[in-house]
Amino acid sequence: MSDSGAGMVSWVLNGDPVESPAGMTILEAAKAHGAELPHFCYHPGLSIAGNCRICLVETNRSPKPAISCSERISDGLEVQTHSEKAVEAREGVMEFQLINHPLDCPVCDKAGECTLQDYSFDHGPDESRFVEKKNIRHTKDLGPTIKIWGNRCIVCTRCIRFCDEISGTGELCVVARGDRSVVDVFPGIPIDNPLAGNVVDICPVGALISKDFMFQSRVWNNEHTETVCGGCARGCNVTVETNEGFVKRLMPRENTDVNDWWMCDFGRYGWRYAHDDRRVSVPRRGAEAVETELEAHRDLGELVRGAWGGSKKVAIVVDPFLTCEEAHLVGRVAAGTGATVGGWLPPSGDELTFPGKFKISGEKCPNRRGVEAVLGQEVFGSQAKAVESMLNSGGVDLVIVFAGFPNADCPDALASAVGKATARVAFTLFDGAWSEAADLVLPSASVFEKEGTYVNEDGRLQRVRSKDRPGDAQLAQPGLHSASISSPWVTSELVALQRALVHVGDAERSLSAAGVFRQLADSNEHFKGQSHRGIPATGVPLGGLAPAGVGEGSES
Repeated sequence: MSDSGAGMVSWVLNGDPVESPAGMTILEAAKAHGAELPHFCYHPGLSIAGNCRICLVETNRSPKPAISCSERISDGLEVQTHSEKAVEAREGVMEFQLINHPLDCPVCDKAGECTLQDYSFDHGPDESRFVEKKNIRHTKDLGPTIKIWGNRCIVCTRCIRFCDEISGTGELCVVARGDRSVVDVFPGIPIDNPLAGNVVDICPVGALISKDFMFQSRVWNNEHTETVCGGCARGCNVTVETNEGFVKRLMPRENTDVNDWWMCDFGRYGWRYAHDDRRVSVPRRGAEAVETELEAHRDLGELVRGAWGGSKKVAIVVDPFLTCEEAHLVGRVAAGTGATVGGWLPPSGDELTFPGKFKISGEKCPNRRGVEAVLGQEVFGSQAKAVESMLNSGGVDLVIVFAGFPNADCPDALASAVGKATARVAFTLFDGAWSEAADLVLPSASVFEKEGTYVNEDGRLQRVRSKDRPGDAQLAQPGLHSASISSPWVTSELVALQRALVHVGDAERSLSAAGVFRQLADSNEHFKGQSHRGIPATGVPLGGLAPAGVGEGSES
């Protein structure tokens, strides 16, 4: 047979003629045509090792079963994935893999997402012939966040290749030989790199376990929310796993345009602030709690109403943790009150790029570019200077401050300037310089409680989803989380701002994040033609945005 088109190969899969791009492996090409093959050592983001042998298939170019993860397709190739020879070969490999593997499933944290469990059911024999004593391997800490149960290790070497090829740190290796082989760290060199947690994700069995998640929750009891990490401007795609409303772990989600299959440990373990009992969870007038959420939002509406039409001098200080939808609502408030809008940025960190091209951004906020696209390119630059100067000059009747940053307070100079305004409103996660002298304090929503969109440093628009369903109230978890966060007080700025706009008559009713985004798309050229429903899981690039970079005059 000959190529049917440029770069295409004609071959036969399970008796059916098919075509695939030249250069693909049998495993990849078969998957593209709906034929899934089991695999342990193969991972699309790593080099091919071909050492687990569970992906064996029968082909017409070898009398022996072929390893589908390393064999390439070619013209005239005929592949049988479920012939008697292929099935028998895989059963033999599966029996071999289970010789020394313990029956730890009831206590193993990988239970429910373990490919060894799945493949032993789908591709293994129904009973074991092994009666000899099993080899016992080490159980130990490999680093500050990772533990290994060596008895469960099948030496697929995914973790080793990750440390060699992606993080470039090379802490892991295989020690001993034969059926005593096991993964270990080099003496005195624990696995402690910024991407270390990924080796737990890619371990196909329960050998590598995150000490942070160990014995915390059964995976089949967790609810999954696909969202975006808020730790930096990279905007890694993640899945937030929760149980009864509480975050249990963050897992990377595949997006080859942003983070491939990985995420950094700063984002992975950076969720605890969402359940910190020091969070502002109840609206306050000064030091006095407000009785109801609606009453607090009416207070905000009254302050905005008093300045509506430009009758008072108003300043708004925004942060890069607002969603694009929230920034749009801020713009509406500013338009109605004639407010001057400026922003502040958290301190910059180190930008890290790894050999596998994964990048950790030095900009420690998720939506600077989105806020700039909505409120102006200089909102964190010259506009920020103008707001600070305006506040310092005195005479500002109302200032509204957004402080959704989880790990730092505002710059002292800006906090001092905010304190000079006559009336002060603060949306904040934690008490601090923002809220000390505020007349009205409203709880900010964390990244995990927001609905809307963020724009990452590359100008890619991505969906952000809340871990909580509307109306959900969290349950207190003694010893881990305070009951002070168990009330439904924590609502998004999206809700509070819309209720204020309804109060002043600028809106008829509150809308969902998708509804607010429609308004934004209708009024802003950057978002023209976009909708929540139309944004793919991997996001969509926005045109016309200025190159990323720290804004002139902003905090860094």
